[in-house]
Amino acid sequence: MKYSIHASPYVVGLTGGVAAGKSEVRKTFEALAVPCLDADVVARNIHQDPLHPATQELACAFPEWMSNEGALKRGSLQGLFARNGEANRTLIEILKPHVLAAVRDWIKHQVALYVICESALLTSEPMTVDKLILVESQTPLRIQRMRLRNPQWSEDDMNTLIRVQAKMQRSQIAEADIIRNDGSLEALQQQVVKLHHNYQTLWN
Repeated sequence: MKYSIHASPYVVGLTGGVAAGKSEVRKTFEALAVPCLDADVVARNIHQDPLHPATQELACAFPEWMSNEGALKRGSLQGLFARNGEANRTLIEILKPHVLAAVRDWIKHQVALYVICESALLTSEPMTVDKLILVESQTPLRIQRMRLRNPQWSEDDMNTLIRVQAKMQRSQIAEADIIRNDGSLEALQQQVVKLHHNYQTLWN
């Protein structure tokens, strides 16, 4: 992610590996009245729309991953991401400009001191942010959460996905505000509240 000096509202990127706890962090910011957008939901809305130009590009690149309705098969995004690096790069190249355009349009319409833009699958893409939050959690805890959410995934799928995302995030760690999600929900929320107060002090 790139960093901006001037932005109104300020933009905080929220990222982290699968099952690290990004959603709980986002929910806590939302409870603090901070506007939040999940860029991966934006991507999903795009590739589930058979009439969207990006979906038509995906159909040409990955015909075997398309449903009878002309949308990307549900669950295939994680499958492509976890198993095939080349397919993942193509997927991001197709979705990236459309997702970033939608995110930027959303930001322009927010009236707030700062906003949160959450993304896991597009963490390496050049979305301009003023701050970056990286949510981290111990691998065994993440595996445990993934098993509950996706019982159909194999151990190899989960470990491969963790390795791929870790490689993408390695360059961001030095510049990010780190939130650890290894304990209770209350401990996680306390870290979010502290960052919220820090951002208010920094930008007010």
